[in-house]
Amino acid sequence: MRLHPKETVEHQGLCPKCGKHVTVGVMARVEELADHPEGRRSPRARPYYNLIPLTEIIGDAREAGANSKGVLQIYFEMLSKLGNELFILQEAPIANINKAAGALIAEGIERARSGRVTIAAGYDGEYGTISIFSSRERKAVKEQLVLF
Repeated sequence: MRLHPKETVEHQGLCPKCGKHVTVGVMARVEELADHPEGRRSPRARPYYNLIPLTEIIGDAREAGANSKGVLQIYFEMLSKLGNELFILQEAPIANINKAAGALIAEGIERARSGRVTIAAGYDGEYGTISIFSSRERKAVKEQLVLF
């Protein structure tokens, strides 16, 4: 079970499911050191972009590993048709992406651009994960495509 550091404090360091002490992660330390509340930008903050590698987006859309043969084939096709990866991730028109790679990948890039992704923070030696589609959403988009 993953808890935000604030939730851990609310539950007095105990797991709400089993009642045992939770293992706190890096975010607990970040929260401890923060000089302002979450969501407020520091006046010294510099602009930045959150980018998800294109192979990860394609892999999530196709339910395959980012380095699988099929994903890499689509990746290189997109590069040849649309331009470099940064351009595709940040600026390429979604209609062009749809034409080059299909609606599901285009939707994935649109979600990544707008931040509509699910982030599960890492914990206790486990890497965090970023998901663009749930299996239900992926199925719904595929069913919509079949109708058209």
